[in-house]
Amino acid sequence: MYKEVLIFLIASFVLVKSAKYAVKAIAHLARHFRMTEFVTSFILVAFVSAMPEFFIGIISAINGNPGIGLGTFLGGNIADLTLVLGLVTLVGNPIRIKSQIIKNDLYLGALCVLPTILALNGVLSRMDGIILIFAGIIFLLILIKERTHFTKPYDGKDHWLKSVSILTASILVLIVSAHFIVKSAGALAIGLGVPAILIGLLVVALGTTLPEFVFSLQSVRKGHADMAIGDLWGTVIIDATIGIGILAVIAPIAVNLFAMSIIAIFTAFAVFFALAFMKTDGLLSRNEAMALVLFYIAFVIVQILVR
Repeated sequence: MYKEVLIFLIASFVLVKSAKYAVKAIAHLARHFRMTEFVTSFILVAFVSAMPEFFIGIISAINGNPGIGLGTFLGGNIADLTLVLGLVTLVGNPIRIKSQIIKNDLYLGALCVLPTILALNGVLSRMDGIILIFAGIIFLLILIKERTHFTKPYDGKDHWLKSVSILTASILVLIVSAHFIVKSAGALAIGLGVPAILIGLLVVALGTTLPEFVFSLQSVRKGHADMAIGDLWGTVIIDATIGIGILAVIAPIAVNLFAMSIIAIFTAFAVFFALAFMKTDGLLSRNEAMALVLFYIAFVIVQILVR
């Protein structure tokens, strides 16, 4: 038990430190390639932040139990849009939204709920998986075309190759440390006799959101709010489309219609509230952040009651 606690604490410390270096490197890369921080973090950081879910999903599919991976993807997305976004705002600062990408709320919302809609017939087939993958790729291509120029001067002292190296190393360390956090937390949950549903919902799904939480928190504290929003939305979109799509292609997933309907409803409301709050005066306030956190708590309570 003490070993797991020690691993958890050390991994958490390493996670925070690596996120600081990632924030600095991504800002330099964004300026060098003349892209907005939102787009850069959406594409670069979000893909790497989504890797824990990818690994869990692929392993679970190969082992013949893709439902675990699907639950991790969907649960993690709801956590990102409510709990993580809310806590980042409460712990950091009220987030001012500047990016024009958020104005494409219809596309963001549709992509987030697409996997749950496709699964409402009782199965997420390989064809559904292909549809999700193509939807994710098309959105990323559209996103790349919307890059804009930076107004801040670029610090030429940091060569872009150096920034790439720092970013790569820091994110890899971030992912590895997150893996140990999830693993140690899972062992602690089992040792404490926590029900399996809570292990999956609060440890696996929540554990995989740690990279997004730490990166977004550091970004907000350093004045890069668009990077925080880009990472969160990027991870959610990638998980909902490419991640779940790959999972379904590997192994079609039979789902419980009642359980999926509840998840679909909570996902839709999570997307709606997150986007609505972000578009209100271009500012995500502390009161709105608290509402998002309470929404996630309600989601957890409902999941426990229906199981």
